[in-house]
Amino acid sequence: MKKLQTLNMVQQKLVEDHLTVVHWAIHNFINVNENIFGFGYADLYGEGCVWLCKAVITYDSSRGTFAAYAQTVVKNGLLSYSRMMCRKQNQQRLLLDSDYSDSGGNYVDLLVSEDNLEEAISVIDIESFFLAVKPRYSGITLRGIEALELKSKGYSGKEIADLYGVKQNHVGAWIARATLKLRSDKQVMKLLDRAS
Repeated sequence: MKKLQTLNMVQQKLVEDHLTVVHWAIHNFINVNENIFGFGYADLYGEGCVWLCKAVITYDSSRGTFAAYAQTVVKNGLLSYSRMMCRKQNQQRLLLDSDYSDSGGNYVDLLVSEDNLEEAISVIDIESFFLAVKPRYSGITLRGIEALELKSKGYSGKEIADLYGVKQNHVGAWIARATLKLRSDKQVMKLLDRAS
């Protein structure tokens, strides 16, 4: 993992003075959708701030004003992030088209997205569900299940990232991996199927 560069006082001041660039880029170029993981305003704002910091680090005064440079870097960074998130969601969608039962039902019919998984989990006893599921997994999948549990309790992606001391996109990756594992676990599917 690449180590983040620490900003000096001048760079920190530049970031603070140009935080409106992040809002400008989101407002003008990105469709905020609080119902899709990674496309809520807080998620996009956090990602935009990372790109603003990258703009400060790579800024060369011979390129013109910092504001113009920051707008370009933040806008392009957020567009790249959005494309990456859409690709990930489309890949997950393709994986979900496979059958999970002999009767021909597929995951798309049962759980189309992470939000629906959270919704399906919310109709059963959440504590019992997570107590039953967590011992079956370890590593990143377990972290994703823990993140899903926190989301079901109302935590945002940013708050979960802060709890674990990681970037917010790491939490998204954990949840994506966990949902794929849970969706391929026939016992979990039976548990969710009985609850609905």
